Formats: sequence, structure tokens, C-alpha cells
Amino acid sequence: MSKNKNVKKKKMKIIYVMDPLCGWCYGHIDNTIKIYNDFKGRADFEVLPGGMWSGNNTRNQSVQMMNYFLKHDAVIAERTGIQFGEAYINFIKNRHDVVLDSEIPSRAIVTVNRIASDHTVSFAVEVQRARYFYGKDLNLNETYSEIIIKLQIDEKRFFDSFNSEELKDSTREIFRKAASYARSYPTMLAEKDGRLHVLEQGYASYEELKNSVLQILNSQGLVQEAVKGIRY
Repeated sequence: MSKNKNVKKKKMKIIYVMDPLCGWCYGHIDNTIKIYNDFKGRADFEVLPGGMWSGNNTRNQSVQMMNYFLKHDAVIAERTGIQFGEAYINFIKNRHDVVLDSEIPSRAIVTVNRIASDHTVSFAVEVQRARYFYGKDLNLNETYSEIIIKLQIDEKRFFDSFNSEELKDSTREIFRKAASYARSYPTMLAEKDGRLHVLEQGYASYEELKNSVLQILNSQGLVQEAVKGIRY
């Protein structure tokens, strides 16, 4: 009998490279939830925030950025069917003092992955809803408190970790890891049998995405073609 017969194969892993301040990633949240719910028993999931606007690359929510958002958000809504909340539209129209720093919401996602990994996908989705539907400032601790309470995550443990230097270092490391996979968002990949497959670069329909996952799950290591969509 072959020795390899008793070796348990590793699960396929789905890797989602995103950014909390990426509008197309917000447009992707229905796909994110569906793919997680449909395949969480057959695949592991890893959410990698990319740090799109972080460090020396932060932005201000200026009039110019507001106009940019409004133009692109209309395209995202039409393409994906996602709804941008009135509270968000009022927020970007009236709060031009807000700093757009991906590091803070990304660190929150990394923190939840560290302390309550089963909630990582739902937390990442709720962070994007907080901004793009409810018009919340992702720089404020209270924004995360509301999500943590909703998901029943230990609030003290979250903030102890979130505010630590270790998590800040870990978040920067996650940015480097994300960049090794993709530099555009959203990008979804699958890792199976030591090989990396591109499921989606940009926005694609859920049926396309689901079919790509099924093909890889059922394949014998064949390289899958990318499903290319619209991206930031």
C-alpha cells in the first residue's frame, strides 16, 4: 500500500486580497459572503487587506476625492447592484476633514483574524458596510465597537490587541503579503496542492466566481484561467 494513501490532503484555501477603502471591494461584499457560506466547509479562507491608502499614501476626503467617489460609486452600483447609503453620501459631501487611512480598518480586520478568526469574513464585510452604507468614520474606535458588539466579539480583547505595537507590525506584514499576491482590488485566489489559481481579478458575477471555485475543487491540479472583471 502506498504511504501517501494515509496522508490527509490539505484543504484548498481561498485568499481574498481587498482594501477596506476600495469601493469595488464594497461592491463585492455579496460575493464575499456567498463564497464563504457556500465553501467554508471545503476551503479555508484568508482575508488580506492590501493597505491601498496607508503610510505616506493616505488621502484626505477632499472635494476632489468626493467627486471621484461619486463618479465611481455610480458605476459600481450599476455593475454590482450594491447600494451606497444616504448616510455615506452625506458623509463624503460634508466631512472633508476626514483622513482616508487604510491602515486603521485593515488593522481591525487583522486583529479579528488573530482573536476570533471565524468572524474575519463577516467583520471585514461589516467594516465596509459601516463606511459605505452607514457613513461611519473608520478612524474612530466607536465604529469598531458597534461591529464587535454585533458579532459578539470580546471588546476588551479586541482593543488591547488592536492598539498594540505587535498588531501594527503584523498589519504592515499583511500588506507585504497581500502585495505578493496582487496589487489591484478585489482579487480572489485559490491555493490548492501547492499551486495558486486566480479566481477573480476585479469584479465578476457570483456564478462565474462559484464556477471557478468548483472547477478547481474538482480538478486534478489543472491551472485555471482568471475571471477578469472591473477593478480599482
